[in-house]
Amino acid sequence: MSYQVLALRYRPATFDEVVGQTTVIRTLRNAIEQDRIGHAFLLSGARGVGKTTTARLLAKALNCARGEGPTAEPCGACDSCREIAEGHSLDVQEIDGASNNSVDQVRELRESARYNPARDRFKIWIIDEVHMLSTGAFNALLKTLEEPPPRVKFIFATTEYHKIPETILSRCQQYDFRMIPTRDLQAHLRAVADREGIRVGDAALGQIARAAEGSVRDGLSLFDQVLAFTGEEVKDDEVAGLLGLVDRELLHRASGAIVAGDSLAVFDLVESLADYGADYRNFARELLLHLREILLVKLSPEDSPLQSAILPEERERLQARAAAFSEEDLLRGLDVLTRAEGELRVSPDPRVSLELALLKLVQFRKLLPFTELVAKVERLAGGAPAALPAGRPAARREAPAAPRRAAVAAPRRVAAGSAAASASPATKAPPLEASPEPGPEAAGPADPTDAAGSLVAKMLEGCVSRPSLAQPLRRAAARLDGKTLVLSVAPDFVAFANMHLGDYRDLAKKAAGRPVAVEIEAGAVAEEAPAEPSEDELRQQKLREEAEKEPAVQEALDLFDGRVVDVREAKPPREDA
Repeated sequence: MSYQVLALRYRPATFDEVVGQTTVIRTLRNAIEQDRIGHAFLLSGARGVGKTTTARLLAKALNCARGEGPTAEPCGACDSCREIAEGHSLDVQEIDGASNNSVDQVRELRESARYNPARDRFKIWIIDEVHMLSTGAFNALLKTLEEPPPRVKFIFATTEYHKIPETILSRCQQYDFRMIPTRDLQAHLRAVADREGIRVGDAALGQIARAAEGSVRDGLSLFDQVLAFTGEEVKDDEVAGLLGLVDRELLHRASGAIVAGDSLAVFDLVESLADYGADYRNFARELLLHLREILLVKLSPEDSPLQSAILPEERERLQARAAAFSEEDLLRGLDVLTRAEGELRVSPDPRVSLELALLKLVQFRKLLPFTELVAKVERLAGGAPAALPAGRPAARREAPAAPRRAAVAAPRRVAAGSAAASASPATKAPPLEASPEPGPEAAGPADPTDAAGSLVAKMLEGCVSRPSLAQPLRRAAARLDGKTLVLSVAPDFVAFANMHLGDYRDLAKKAAGRPVAVEIEAGAVAEEAPAEPSEDELRQQKLREEAEKEPAVQEALDLFDGRVVDVREAKPPREDA
């Protein structure tokens, strides 16, 4: 006798053997026992959850010859039950909706429904994948489905409920088959293994049950494949390798790298995945489930049914991870991996996409929870120091730069062919005695360099509305060659200045009050000398220094990694007249 696969050998023969569909089975049993049997049933759900099997069991229950009427416990031994199980009963026709979807075939079904059953109690049509019928075929079936002959029953099965017309749905009793929970599927696999005499651990059965994704048929088919590879003794590592599952150690390495904030460990992990030959998308899905298990362990008590699918030894390792993660970290991780799993389907480089997702998880651990941030701000507002979280370095503040004038305020003397020495912008210039500028009567012979500097300073004042024109002028060396203003700008600005040469001529004309020729050349440029700070600038600098010495300000700068932008004196309270 040829080998029969496990999915067929252990196909349920009674309602009690159906796995994981308690509500549906109870409703059908009660309907049969109370003689409240409808004329059309629609069984919908995912693949491999028992739709077609239940349809056959219902047909057996209706036509079993053991009693005088339908029974919830078909014998399975009478001619009717055996023929239905073997698929060649004259009165129970099982057809495929995908290959019998035309109007003509539905018309033949209607003609056949007019005649009484050949032997059994009812004439039953089981139409699998009924959503594949054409629109015309559905319409041709409407009248018969609404008012069928008294001895005719229809049982429809589908995996795509949404494709069935509303007119058909309204004429059927609808039963939704759910996905089989992992623990129920694992228990069913254990029962099959015991009956087959297979030595297999709970961890291996758990891996098979998770890979089946809620389908009993898929679980039994995978178990059959594992047995063909391992024989009568199944080892955990062999199951993972055969089914392409991700090793649990790799998942723990990933969560450990996230806890430690170790970006380098992420690259080492992905390299190990490449050596292992794992599918990157599959790893993202498994890591998503791994973080979900950590979240369940963190939130639920140890005896919660939510943790029943987690092995005891695995639960101990997950508890250590759960203590290191916050709930916010886990939720962010689940969100990132959910997005990454979808992006990996279309990514041109899945490895880089996975590395990017894992690096995001590593960096997310460095974020402060919003509630903790609010608490720190409230402590600062109350004058109490806000302690930084453990492991978070204090933000380094740079010394405030001394204010300097944005535009040229006085003519500059530039030595030909050399750049003037520049002072550090952070160096605070000491206050200098203001020297009165000489009046016109005290002025000596005009210096062409001073005249050129004064002209450039006025040109800069005219660049307020166009700051891009001011950039080359700020460090340009200027001289007057007769009636021509020669500007030696930095080499990087030569092309830009020549492009806007007409604009510079207009600026020079407005500054001098007469037309001035302008030429651009590349050459050494002058560095801005530190300008003498004004009294307002000195007062502002003093206020800034005093403010930065305040403990509350220092704590706020450390907390937000900030800097002091502006300091204003508090106005005295106004006295009411």
